[in-house]
Amino acid sequence: MVWKGSAAAEHGQPAASLRRALVVVAGPVVAMFGASQAFACTLCHSRTAQDVRAAVFGPDFWDNVAAMSAVVPALVLAVVLVRRISP
Repeated sequence: MVWKGSAAAEHGQPAASLRRALVVVAGPVVAMFGASQAFACTLCHSRTAQDVRAAVFGPDFWDNVAAMSAVVPALVLAVVLVRRISP
């Protein structure tokens, strides 16, 4: 919806599509430059970081993923039930 007196109406561009284009362009740009801060982290290349990565991605990785994702169907079921019950 474009209001008659708006700048978007004067230029013939709908305001919603302009906002959508801004999000599509600005989102990846922000993500690209925001990720560069992780390379400056001195802890990422330390012995502690290696130990943490070894513990997280160790032999129990798939067991942990299964345990964490086991609750997803229950949460989805709860959301579906709430959506059906509430008006």
